[in-house]
Amino acid sequence: LRFSSITEHEHRHQPQKMMGFLVTTFASFTHLSAYRMTLCPPVLTASHMSSRCAQPVSVLDADKSLETYARQRRPMPALVPSSDRAASEDGWVCGPLSIEPVLRALQNGEFVLLAEDDNEDTAISLILLPQHATAEKLRFLAEHAVRPRLVLQPERYARVYNSLHAIVLDNKDLDQPAISISIQTSRPEPSDAAHVSATLRALASEEPEFTQLQCPGAVSLSCARSGGLLRRAGATEAAAELSELCSRSTALQGPPHCDAQPGNNRAGNTGLGALQATLRKSGWGSVKAMSATHGLRYTSTADLVAYLRRTQQLVERVGLPARMPTKHGLFMAHCFRSLVDGVEHIALVKSATADDEPMPFAAASRPALVRVHSECCTGDIFGSLRCDCGPQLEKALQEIELDGHGVLLYLRGQEGRGIGLGAKIHAYRLQERGFDTLDANKQLGLPVDTREYGTGAQILVSLGIRDIRLISNNPKKFSGLTGYGLRIVERVASATIPNPENIRYLRTKQDRMGHMLGETILPDWQL
Repeated sequence: LRFSSITEHEHRHQPQKMMGFLVTTFASFTHLSAYRMTLCPPVLTASHMSSRCAQPVSVLDADKSLETYARQRRPMPALVPSSDRAASEDGWVCGPLSIEPVLRALQNGEFVLLAEDDNEDTAISLILLPQHATAEKLRFLAEHAVRPRLVLQPERYARVYNSLHAIVLDNKDLDQPAISISIQTSRPEPSDAAHVSATLRALASEEPEFTQLQCPGAVSLSCARSGGLLRRAGATEAAAELSELCSRSTALQGPPHCDAQPGNNRAGNTGLGALQATLRKSGWGSVKAMSATHGLRYTSTADLVAYLRRTQQLVERVGLPARMPTKHGLFMAHCFRSLVDGVEHIALVKSATADDEPMPFAAASRPALVRVHSECCTGDIFGSLRCDCGPQLEKALQEIELDGHGVLLYLRGQEGRGIGLGAKIHAYRLQERGFDTLDANKQLGLPVDTREYGTGAQILVSLGIRDIRLISNNPKKFSGLTGYGLRIVERVASATIPNPENIRYLRTKQDRMGHMLGETILPDWQL
């Protein structure tokens, strides 16, 4: 399991890579506690292995027969994605029913497969909980996968990292488990699978005895990003999240949607890590072949993200509601903060309930008129004519005021369909050269639309809303808001008047993004 690699973190920080390596080498020869220096994190803190890394040569006893382990596994029918493996609009690839079998398999000490996304050549990870590691299972892993590492949550990783100063370096006593923080080894020494499995089990214990560990060693560590899978949808974070879910006694009984109530958050549920390795062959064909041959359950990172957004609390209230008089009428402003990225969002509520009521729609007998509006600095603040965001915002406030029973939810951090203000202005420049709004994003290497509506859905639920009359022309919002206990009973067209500056933009949204603009555009424009 000891190998040469260049981490993704190092690839982004080339000036620090050599210095981090020199510090590590110096510490190894002088037995100093140099690992506590700030230059060491590039050595230790690896998100997931870069695709540009040279594939390491496994040094486990891979030549031993795998037939025994394979015979013990009974093939089982696996949940498979749709024939074209296209992710659904609400984020699922394999579907919500793929999560529970994967968690049960991990808890039972079995390997599982984790695809990254719905792409045909998607990368595949082989994952096992370290407390179930055995020599036999590690030989199976060495046969089918490369670049194995133990993924830890930041808190647990910090405990191991902070203990390194107490570990005697360069101790070659193979009777004790070992950890490795080395980023390069030109001539790796053979490592016994039984010894490595003992190391993994030692690191996975509730209270590891760090004095029994040695450095350098045979097991490489990887640290998941703080904030988890919802902050960074990578294979490392997905493996750590699976460990987290398995550690919770109620993980398999989670609700299909989150009511954003206290107690549904992640506090106090820290997994013991996950052994993750990259499958030698990529693609969904390899997933199905491995599943059929060895009876492995599987899901995808995209499915985990969709699952978490529906089962975990994503927002918290910030302060008490307050009056918000506007030129369109008087609203009550409710502020919420995302527990994922810290971004604050605001909901302007119009209802007949008391001003300080935290759930003004809880006892409502009719559906609320709702507009979920993504932040647009250029259109909402400066009145840019390049989009229709400003007019949509104004129109929605007017309609909610006239209706007397609704909410305008303003989601911040979604500028330019999620790419940010600077990238949006750059995309504008490309549009001036002939690209439409979709192709301009692609030219910048950015996704067409990264917005998610799970946070917004939980805010609406926390306001007591269940039935919605949704003001929108965007079909993605309909699927993005369902699955959280919300029911869209009617679509209300967001009717705006086009202008010469945004007519091409609107045409692109209608023709390429499926926006329903038939009731929005004046017939004279002939979109």
